[in-house]
Amino acid sequence: MRARAQILVIAAIVLSIGLLILAVAVDGGRLYLEQVRLERSAQAAADAGIGVAAELVVTLAAARQTEAAQAPACPAPPQAACTPTPPPFPVEPWLTEADRESLVAAAIQAEVESVAMSYAEQNGLARETTFVDYPFDHQPQDEVVRVRVRTGRQLEILLAGLLDPDWVRLEAAAISTVPQR
Repeated sequence: MRARAQILVIAAIVLSIGLLILAVAVDGGRLYLEQVRLERSAQAAADAGIGVAAELVVTLAAARQTEAAQAPACPAPPQAACTPTPPPFPVEPWLTEADRESLVAAAIQAEVESVAMSYAEQNGLARETTFVDYPFDHQPQDEVVRVRVRTGRQLEILLAGLLDPDWVRLEAAAISTVPQR
């Protein structure tokens, strides 16, 4: 009888350790997947937001190139042709300083934020915990204009619920750029 009791105690201990290892594995996997989901959602929102600025860059460059094509003498930037449609790359030399200033104007900032936030919400990010910074860390002489999307989420996990009532906080940030020079 005594051997049976010892086996039951050992089995209970092994089962407890096994369940603990399983909880750690499940929580670790869930944390990893949630972190990846946050990062991808933030990147999608940043990419969508910078798409607004990129579209404006191309529109402004096309307008400048059209003006140049209609002028009697072609004032094209170095290694650019005077045609009504700009080549895919590079369009940045066609931008004027006023064009570059319009890339960071309040109206464009609002549109970039709106589009980025819309994509963030479509990807399951909460408006309360998602922040769009455009232009991010901007200096007028910079080569690029940046948008940054920061987000976070609190996640209750199994093991933390057993050991500590606090939730785990996951955070992610993504930056997208568009050339302006």
